[in-house]
Amino acid sequence: MPNILLVEDSKINVMVAQSMLKQLGHTIDVVNNGVEAVCAVQKRSYDLVLMDVCMPVMDGLQATRLIRSFEETGNWDAAVKVGIEQDSSQPDDGKCVVRECYANGMDSFVSKPVTFQNLKECLEQYLP
Repeated sequence: MPNILLVEDSKINVMVAQSMLKQLGHTIDVVNNGVEAVCAVQKRSYDLVLMDVCMPVMDGLQATRLIRSFEETGNWDAAVKVGIEQDSSQPDDGKCVVRECYANGMDSFVSKPVTFQNLKECLEQYLP
């Protein structure tokens, strides 16, 4: 069974994601901000990290950059990082959330509100 980490500060979004992932046969670890994500990845190897972009304490972009820097040193196992956020920005305003996710080391992006089908397709793409 793949190890999945959900990094999300909204309790409602956590409950929705847990329910969808349970239907897909997965259990997950949950943390609520980027600092907690870095600590979780330091303690355990994950196959997939679903990372909210906008969070308190440390956002998902900062956390992804930090985790990637440790992975690049060979100290931590590499995991797939998937950004999760509402992409309401205009594609040419320079701050497109999707581009920011990729630029900061994420492998993929799922737009909020996350649908069962989008989540399923993401997992099928990256997990065995």
